Amino acid sequence: MQAWTNQKFVTVPEQATVSQISPDFCLFETFALRGGRVESPEVHEARMMSGLDHLNLDKTKLYLSFSNKLHHWGPILKNLLSTEKLTDAIVRWMVIPNIDGTLTEWVTIRPLPATPPSIDLFLLKTIRDNAEWLPRPKTGPWKNSQAALDELKNLSPRLDVEGIQYDQHGNISDCTRSALVWWDGTEWFTPSKETQCLSSTSLQTFQNSLRSKKQIKAVAQSFPYHAQSLIVLRSTFEGGAVLVKNVFNSDGESVWTAQPNQEEARSALTHLKEFRAQRSVSLL
Repeated sequence: MQAWTNQKFVTVPEQATVSQISPDFCLFETFALRGGRVESPEVHEARMMSGLDHLNLDKTKLYLSFSNKLHHWGPILKNLLSTEKLTDAIVRWMVIPNIDGTLTEWVTIRPLPATPPSIDLFLLKTIRDNAEWLPRPKTGPWKNSQAALDELKNLSPRLDVEGIQYDQHGNISDCTRSALVWWDGTEWFTPSKETQCLSSTSLQTFQNSLRSKKQIKAVAQSFPYHAQSLIVLRSTFEGGAVLVKNVFNSDGESVWTAQPNQEEARSALTHLKEFRAQRSVSLL
């Protein structure tokens, strides 16, 4: 497939992974392009810039951004979409630091799958590795998450599933490609940064969208079997999130099922969808 890197288009392996493009350290962001628009791009840029700041790299050397260099995206994405015969896509923006202080940028796209109405979770055995720093940046080569994703694929070939990783202390951490929040009937919760979970753009957007100034409490704990609702947050989902229907252990045994009353969770999803749509930006 075709990819863009530093002012030129090149051919890379079909559905190339982060590690195939860069076997060494990199920062990257993944977002959905629907109808030529990206939702809440400011949170993706903020996380990318935070990583560059932590590494003391010069952000002004970037060719792409969602603020002062938004116009640079259009020609790149139009070419890639045309070549791959896509209208909507998952876009990956990678930034690789070089020894001389320069930055190599990559943009790849792949088909954007339909968002499932709900999702099932599997509790995985692949332990979450330790982050380079906290809050955890989104980095390549993404080996630990890929191992968790491979485990999930072995457990179920379905597309409407996601896996949950535990940290080394038995606390739930990340989903393989998503963030997790749960509602216990009174409060919202999410794994704390000490569990080595990713600093999630979709979680930040969810927090900002909550009405009545509700706060999400970050905790380090085992799986919340008492939860009334579970929500999987993923920036490439339409609306940014979906409800969890069932949770299974690694042996395929059911350990949690959503309660009938999902009013609070459904209301939160509605507000999130509206919030994201209001902050969408055209890249084409």
